[in-house]
Amino acid sequence: MTVSHDERQALADLLLSRGPDQPTLCEGWMTRDMAVHLVLREYRPDAMAGMFLRPLAGHLASLSRQYESRDFEELVELYRAGPPVWNPMRLGDRFINLGENFVHHEDVRRGGGEWSPRDLPRQTRDTLWGAVKQISRGLIRSSGVSVTLVRTDGAGESVRVGSSSSEVTVTGETGELLLWIYGRIKACDVTVVGDEDAVRRVSL
Repeated sequence: MTVSHDERQALADLLLSRGPDQPTLCEGWMTRDMAVHLVLREYRPDAMAGMFLRPLAGHLASLSRQYESRDFEELVELYRAGPPVWNPMRLGDRFINLGENFVHHEDVRRGGGEWSPRDLPRQTRDTLWGAVKQISRGLIRSSGVSVTLVRTDGAGESVRVGSSSSEVTVTGETGELLLWIYGRIKACDVTVVGDEDAVRRVSL
């Protein structure tokens, strides 16, 4: 089994225990909306393009309404099963879905406003650190700020993204750094140090 698989199973269990009408960290999304998103992402990639391409937004909205009317437990079990066999994402689940599964697990865990970081096994933290290094290059670079991510739950590893003279250092446990990269800025336990303008730019 992989960390991505374990996070998927834990998130599915949590969704079922919470039910369809509980808040998440994703603004405007309840747990049913989260389940719909997770299923569409893996079963209807044609719809997910609507998140990024305005001409396809209507197609995404239409399919979302269709899936919202389905039984909540059915949606969760579809997600639990993983991408269908025809989706190449299934072969790369341990890499492609690692960040997605972990972050959305925390979206549901922390959605009620009361949370604390999980005490993750060392192997899990090491695997997530790989995701931090990979994903940060794509999600941070557009800010125009050089960001150094410093891991406090390892051997002092760090990764620097960008080459701007405007610099920010973000320090925290690996899972918290991953949440920060994904924009969960107000619901993660990290320390951000830098000049005021640079901090503001990476915190938008």
